[in-house]
Amino acid sequence: MNNLFSLSKQSRQLLDLFFTISTEFLCIADERGAILQTNQVWETKLGYLNPDLYDKNLIDLVHPNDVPNLILGLKKLTGEKESLTLTTRLHSNFDSYLFVTWQFKWVDGLIFCCGKDLTELYQAKKDAESANFLKNQWISILSNELKEPLESLFLFFELMSKANSRSDQKTCLENIHLSSSLLGNLIDGLLTNDSKTGHDVIVFDFHTTVEDAIIPLIASAKRHNIAIELSIHPKIPTTVVGDPQRLKQIISYLILNAMKCLEQGKIFLEATPENTDKSVFKIYFNVKTSGISPLKNGLADPFLFTDATGVTMANNLSFGLELVKTLVETMNGKFSAAWDNENNYDFSFHVLLLRDESQKLKNGRSVSQHILPMYNKNLRLKDDELTALEQIVNDQTQLTSSGVLDQRPKILVVDDSTKNTQMLAEALVEKYDITVANSGKAALAMATQKPVPDLILLDLSMPEMNGFEVSKQIQLEESTMGIPIIFLTTLSDKENKAHGAQTGAVDFISKPFDLPNVEQKIKYQLALKHYREILSNTTDTDALTQLANRRRFEEMLTIEIRKARRNNTPLSMIRIDIDYFKLYNETYGRAEGDACLQEVAGTIKKTLKRAGDLAARWEGEEFICLLPDTNLKGAAHIAEIIRKTVVNLSIPHQTSPINTIITLSLGVATGVYLDKSTSENSLTTLFTRSETALIRAKKAGRNQLFVFHND
Repeated sequence: MNNLFSLSKQSRQLLDLFFTISTEFLCIADERGAILQTNQVWETKLGYLNPDLYDKNLIDLVHPNDVPNLILGLKKLTGEKESLTLTTRLHSNFDSYLFVTWQFKWVDGLIFCCGKDLTELYQAKKDAESANFLKNQWISILSNELKEPLESLFLFFELMSKANSRSDQKTCLENIHLSSSLLGNLIDGLLTNDSKTGHDVIVFDFHTTVEDAIIPLIASAKRHNIAIELSIHPKIPTTVVGDPQRLKQIISYLILNAMKCLEQGKIFLEATPENTDKSVFKIYFNVKTSGISPLKNGLADPFLFTDATGVTMANNLSFGLELVKTLVETMNGKFSAAWDNENNYDFSFHVLLLRDESQKLKNGRSVSQHILPMYNKNLRLKDDELTALEQIVNDQTQLTSSGVLDQRPKILVVDDSTKNTQMLAEALVEKYDITVANSGKAALAMATQKPVPDLILLDLSMPEMNGFEVSKQIQLEESTMGIPIIFLTTLSDKENKAHGAQTGAVDFISKPFDLPNVEQKIKYQLALKHYREILSNTTDTDALTQLANRRRFEEMLTIEIRKARRNNTPLSMIRIDIDYFKLYNETYGRAEGDACLQEVAGTIKKTLKRAGDLAARWEGEEFICLLPDTNLKGAAHIAEIIRKTVVNLSIPHQTSPINTIITLSLGVATGVYLDKSTSENSLTTLFTRSETALIRAKKAGRNQLFVFHND
């Protein structure tokens, strides 16, 4: 049978009936894929009239990227196989595609096709992937851009605490540390709510943990005329077994939200135990507010709660208590919230804790109720934090001995006295890579050689160019401005120290040298530099593309314009925009959009091969490149390479009005600054010219670059 007309009348009637009642795509085609018959589904879902389809081939209706698989499948079907399962995208008259899974059957020279529409399933999968990506991105931002710098700050504060400070300075540092700890707990709480990250179950001091959760909030409460009172029942043991970090998260987050319920008044926190003779027991917490509420006439509650009439209500702050509820449940507890007609709030929860079997139970504290004062002393540092501090101070020696680092930290010793440089070199060479310079000019040359020094020991009193002048020059260069400088001097008066600080010095070492003191100061400054670099990396980088972010670009633009003016060299800028990216996101979803941004960003970064070139994500789908010491012709050449390379990626973009793949529009501009008078507004001018060039490239039809000529 090679055509439909050879079917018997009865078979033809049965086939027509089947085509009429089926809700799936039905089709009969010849061995070349030409359509012979379709059912009504093709018209209702694709918008084609059935007679129009009889002049088409299956290949004409599928997505271009699916054509090779379809042709290969049909060849196998008509040759070796009797049936075939295949998924393709069918083009509709509505300029969209449906995802269809086919079952092809080869019978007597004809292909019988049955296709199931899975578009909704594919879209649901894509939405789920996009939602999961956004969730992971949210967790990544919290973890990488907030939590990691915060942990570095903890260590930085502890390093600062080792320095000699006045008592009021230490008090301030203690309050900062405790407040940072609270912020870390809140971030952990958000991460826990999303990722179910756990904490350790350990023995901890119950009273200390509860106070630590409240103390950082007292200053803010006082500013709002809110008093916080705490009552811990004397039968609660001093030490218990459980999760102290999560308990602090719950209490501090609950108090924070309770503060939002008051314009002024009081927050009372009470903790009472169940029978503590049991191995596992409950502790009940009750948080009550009283005073003046910002809500008028009791019309609404800022949380999810049940009022006196049993009506459940919620609004935009309900997430606060949802987070608390989640955290409480992780401690095998239960949370509830209520509100009365006088606008007073009552939050209650309980958690399960274990009895500390390693000590005899104590009755706790004699004072069962007290008002917490402003916290200003007796910061309780944990043993593991102190251990971490020692690890930071000694990390260079540990890393070197274990072979983790390929090379030791590099120290440049600068002194016109060969005796001094030799003595320091011999004392430090076992732990550090020592380079010696005997003049200021030699020091400047060595400081710019890669890899640049990690630290410079710089003599103040040298002929031709003294230490102050050398330090000032080092601070002017982008590649060296982050190097810590310790002055070597016989002077130690206040004026010299102040002048040294203005030229970039971080410390002084007096001659004759006290070698243990020298080693300690070097370790201290290298540790600080290490964690400054960690903080710098997390604040200068765009989280999605790993290119420099907008803040970093603006910072480098100012530096490079000053350098171009000083050296009389050209500076070029390339503005890059992905064509019709909004349509791409609407067609393929945010997850695919982010993947596209990452691929384009990687291409731009690989194209810029020189160390001084900078690629950054400006905003959304727009990127920007800074090319020092590059003329207009050179910049245009690089821009064209970027454009062609992205085209060669062949990223599908079926809804683009100009192409079926991702393309770029680029604007190129160059500035040459011969003197100060011509560069007063150089930053604004260069930026405006490149943006004007980008706009003209778009107006000219996109997928091209436009060069802004100064003449």
